[in-house]
Amino acid sequence: MPLPRLTLGRFIALCFAALAALLAVLLSVFYRGSRDTILLASEQLMGQASRRVTERIEAHLSEAERLVESFEWQVDLGLVDTDRLATIESALIGELTSHPRVTEATLTYGRAVGVYEADDDPHDAGDLRLAPGRSGQVSVSRVGAESDAGVVVRRLRQSGRRWLAEERRLPYETAPHPAAAPAIDPTVHATFTVPSRAEHRRRALWSDLSYSEADAALAEPLRRRVVSVQKALWSNDEAFFGVLRVSLLNNRVDEFTRVQVGRSSPAKDDHVVFLCDRHGRLISRLGPADRFALLDPDGRPDPDGDVRVVPASPPPPVAAALRAAVLRDVPPGGSAVARIEVSGASYLVSVSALLGGRTQGWLVGIVVPEAYYLSDLEASRRRALLVATLLMAASVAGGALVLRAVRRDLGRLIGELRRLSGFEFAPSAGRASTFRDVQEASESLEQAKTALRALGKYVPLDLVRQLYHARVEPMLGGRLQDVTLLFSDIEGFTTLSEQLSPNALAVALGAYLEAMTRAIHSTGGIIDKYTGDGVMALWNTPSPAEHHALRACEAALACERATRALFATEAWAGLPPWRTRFGIHRAEVNVGHFGAPDRMSFTALGDGVNLASRLESLNKHYGTRILVSAPVEREGRATYRFRRLDRVAVKGKREGVEIFELVGRRDEPAASPACLERYEQALDAYFGRRFGAALALLDLNADDPPSRVLAARCREFAAAPPAAEWDGIYAAREK
Repeated sequence: MPLPRLTLGRFIALCFAALAALLAVLLSVFYRGSRDTILLASEQLMGQASRRVTERIEAHLSEAERLVESFEWQVDLGLVDTDRLATIESALIGELTSHPRVTEATLTYGRAVGVYEADDDPHDAGDLRLAPGRSGQVSVSRVGAESDAGVVVRRLRQSGRRWLAEERRLPYETAPHPAAAPAIDPTVHATFTVPSRAEHRRRALWSDLSYSEADAALAEPLRRRVVSVQKALWSNDEAFFGVLRVSLLNNRVDEFTRVQVGRSSPAKDDHVVFLCDRHGRLISRLGPADRFALLDPDGRPDPDGDVRVVPASPPPPVAAALRAAVLRDVPPGGSAVARIEVSGASYLVSVSALLGGRTQGWLVGIVVPEAYYLSDLEASRRRALLVATLLMAASVAGGALVLRAVRRDLGRLIGELRRLSGFEFAPSAGRASTFRDVQEASESLEQAKTALRALGKYVPLDLVRQLYHARVEPMLGGRLQDVTLLFSDIEGFTTLSEQLSPNALAVALGAYLEAMTRAIHSTGGIIDKYTGDGVMALWNTPSPAEHHALRACEAALACERATRALFATEAWAGLPPWRTRFGIHRAEVNVGHFGAPDRMSFTALGDGVNLASRLESLNKHYGTRILVSAPVEREGRATYRFRRLDRVAVKGKREGVEIFELVGRRDEPAASPACLERYEQALDAYFGRRFGAALALLDLNADDPPSRVLAARCREFAAAPPAAEWDGIYAAREK
């Protein structure tokens, strides 16, 4: 019995099904391999961030270690002697003033007369037998956290079974006065007995985070948090000298964790970096509302506990990471990465041990949403599926062409469609098709390309490409989107236009706007609209653009270069050069299609757009060329040189914003760096109500227009000081 024959259509359908299955398998394998590679790269990035935190802490702790080494060197040279306490005081004061992060240095000394054997009775002084009456302590500590706040010098000496104390404060007191005696003998305290044991000889021992003993009477927010290192010192003749304890100020431990982990801008970095211990207690704060307290290993208040952070409202991913088993499982000196689930979302947790015994088991923790690394991969997978689908559709179309036996005519038509999808809108000069239907389709296609060529002159080409590929018509509405906006205007254009005939003005303005447009397009921006002689441009829409605020700054400088080159050409001969003013701002604004249902435009609306326009107008007030907002300055300060110009409430707004002048690129020499520096110093004095000091600096910048504006304002306030609630914000009266 003969087997049923497959029709050509069924055969092609089976081939396409097999091809689709193969593509699905390939995409799945590619996705899994890429996912594993990206997660491995994420572990490396987080490991690098942990090492940067470790290096910062190590550099911080090394300050105390350098002090110990320096003092030990003086002991070896015989420059200090317990029989001459003044030498110890002088040495400790010198070391304290040379190490600004050290808050206290204490030497507890005693004369050792022998070492106990194993069968001797225990002794309160540990492994050392101390001669009676030969023990004491010299302590030098800062009064406050600032390096110039003063120093307290305290001496303890043994008188029989009693301890006497005296102290004086430098530089205000020259003679010591009696002080409260210690509660216990300092030679039996653990900070003396433990370092002086034989197994710890020549070793520096570190304590955990604690409060400074000098601040015992202060409330928690005022107490200094310190870590201490203790080391027993021996002279060159192997005689016991004493135990030196150095306390290192640790009130800014939060700064150690402020590192950028991801490769994106800091504003888009979703990593949370923190310090903790193996019990899940925080050592660094997550926010300014967090406070410090003495806690036991279970996180309960304990006056004998360690100084730890009590978070006000910890983010759920961080709270879950502090409970994760990876904190207890990470090996000393090693690192580990785990995955946790919080509210249905996956997070990566990286934990690295810090510096062994020098930090008492501190850990560097990093928490980040898994989607931070995989979102681009997911988008790539969606694009790959879309491309695969389009390829399959194109293949089906090719099979249909074979089946209908119109390969030649439809082949040309498909070729035109492909060029159209690649946005090649040039007219075709092909010969007429054999079939009337195909010919009509070709003519309709040419009409469509003509319409698209015209449309590209009014609408951003990227937007047309998106609508074309999505096969949707534009609809009224928008969405919030982070964009950078640029507004430009020609200074005194009304006067310039009156000096030219209409035709000459049109030609000159066309050449000027062409140069501006090329410069903006070269940085990835789009022209939203031409406002007469001005330009409104956008970045990061409709297509995403990395570092779009930097692109806008580069566009403004490129526009200046392009127009200068235009003004130097023969075509511009006889016309004065035009001066262009720019305003640049980055903000979340409504971006989309606005207007009437049958006549709309793609544009941006919102306060951010108004602020960018106001920045352009403010150039008239200050005599500047390019003004930017604070978000633009923050993103571009590493690449471009800015001048902090003022704090302004633009017309129609009560809240003030900081504005900056874009001076140029940092890799190019500044025109007048001294002038810029004097202006910013004067601005600080102006905000601090020191108008006379500001004027003294501004008068040196007589040729600088912003300096003259600020100087006039300072003279007004010097004559009639502002109200007590004055915050330095200048209210602009004009748009």
